Amino acid sequence: MEVEPCPFVYAKGKKCTGHIVRIECFKADLSWHRGDDGKWTFEAGEPRSHYHVYCSEKDNHAGYGRPDAGTLKFSYQDLPPSLRKVIAESS
Repeated sequence: MEVEPCPFVYAKGKKCTGHIVRIECFKADLSWHRGDDGKWTFEAGEPRSHYHVYCSEKDNHAGYGRPDAGTLKFSYQDLPPSLRKVIAESS
């Protein structure tokens, strides 16, 4: 699988040199169901909020007294195709 570059751009226009190493979904509905065979299955619904990606170099690009970068938050349809594929294949 290809490496997805970090989408963060610094105030002076320089692009981050890192790449995406983690994806988290916020406000997702997670559930476990016990089937008739006694086995448990896991389901994760789409997040009601957003997906947040994390950088290999600066994690969430937050700084002291500065919140995490909004450019690292995506709705599913706005994620790069390679990251949508990761999510779809793990569902």
